[in-house]
Amino acid sequence: MTADDLRISSAQLGEGYGVPTSGMIDAVELLARSEGLLVDPVYGGKALAGLLSDVESGAIAPQSNVLFIMTGGSPGLYAYADVLTSK
Repeated sequence: MTADDLRISSAQLGEGYGVPTSGMIDAVELLARSEGLLVDPVYGGKALAGLLSDVESGAIAPQSNVLFIMTGGSPGLYAYADVLTSK
């Protein structure tokens, strides 16, 4: 792998850093419900939303090997409790 293999996208940024997006909320809730893992809503949640979007759109081919590095997140969730519990 080289730097040319990396693709950086701001598609999941939304209105900006720390501003929740519907994709981020869906991704955080999906990972918590399906795997019992808590991902932070600012970095990890938006990165996971991007990964899920790429899988859904076909940008990541079925049966591809994907590594998603999750660095935690439960402390960051408290700041977004009102957004994540509004459904």
